[in-house]
Formats: sequence, structure tokens, C-alpha cells
Amino acid sequence: MAYLIINADDFGMSDHFNGSIIQLLLEKKITSTTVMVNRISDSQAATVKELKYLNGYSDISVGLHVEFTYDKHKQQVEGQYQKFIDIFGIAPSHLDVHKEHLHTKYHSIVAKFCREKGLPFRNHGKAFRGVVMPDKKYFYGSVEDFSEIDDWLKGLKKGKTYELVFHPGTYDPSCYSSLNRDRQWDIDHVGRIHRDYLNYNFDLINFNDLKKD
Repeated sequence: MAYLIINADDFGMSDHFNGSIIQLLLEKKITSTTVMVNRISDSQAATVKELKYLNGYSDISVGLHVEFTYDKHKQQVEGQYQKFIDIFGIAPSHLDVHKEHLHTKYHSIVAKFCREKGLPFRNHGKAFRGVVMPDKKYFYGSVEDFSEIDDWLKGLKKGKTYELVFHPGTYDPSCYSSLNRDRQWDIDHVGRIHRDYLNYNFDLINFNDLKKD
């Protein structure tokens, strides 16, 4: 068997997206999510509370989606890490920086922080000594054509760990996101993976399982 983490990005960007992610977690169709702590608003209090509950009592991982502005990069990682703890009461399961065209120069900063904290780090595929990561570069699942996902899943190698990244949600007219109208695809594709589960050869895990290794 291969080992697969199905992660939903962008919790905190919109309460519409939050609700979809919570539902997929409750249905056990995804095993992980990452939170954009600086986007969380008072209007998201109910879904944040529900994720906090699930994080304490379910077999999932909840990580920190680090965002950067243009200065004090190390302090931004530390500040968002502490804000995550303030919100959820525990440290994140992993840290996430994955937009290669924007954040490559910040990867070493986050990797050093993860090494100090003993946390897994998901980025665009660059390995760092002493930092736990999935064995393979993650696969970006936010695509229209499910056959791309299907082909990738059928190619997973026995004994290796992988991550499949989605951006699920329902359309939010008040939220700016390049994926806003496309997020329903991801909900549908996650559902199809589970309907076609016998076609594949993987066990679902989450980022906490990487730390146990």
C-alpha cells in the first residue's frame, strides 16, 4: 500500500470554504486541512469552533498555512504559529508554504522553524535536511479533469507517502480567490475518489502520522 494525505487548503479564507472543509472532514473524505490564521474573522467563529473540536477528537491533522508580506519574515512565521495556538489551543500538525512562484525564497526560513519544532513541512517539493516531509512532491488536485487525478492515484508506489491537495468550497461572492468558482470541482473530485476507492492502492493517513515515524 501507498500512504496518502488528502489535504484541504485555505481554511480561514472564507466561511463558505470552511463549511465545505468541515463537512468533508466529518465524512472522513479528507484527512487534513491547513489554516490561514490571519484571514480568520469573527464571522467564522462557529466553523473555527467546530474545527477545534474535530482536531481534538478526530483522526485528522490541522496545519498552519503560512502567509508572508514583505518584511520581518521570521517574525511572521513565529507570530502566525503563536496565533494558531491561541485559536486552537495546540500547535499545528505541520506548516505549509506551497506557492513556488511567490514563496520559494521563504522556504528555508519555514524549514528551519519546522526543524526546531519537530514539525512536518509541506512546500513545493524541495527537501531540507532534518525536516519531515511526504516522500513525494504533492499533487495539485484543483483541476477540472478528474482523469489527471485518477492517473496520478494509479501511479502511487507501495510504501511511499504522498499528499493530494484540494481547495474545496462553495462559491463566495464576497471573497477574492482565483479558485472561487472552481472549488465545487474539488468537492466532487474528493467524492469520486472515495466512490472509486477500490481502483486504487493506498491507505489514508494525516500529517500527525508522519511525526510518529
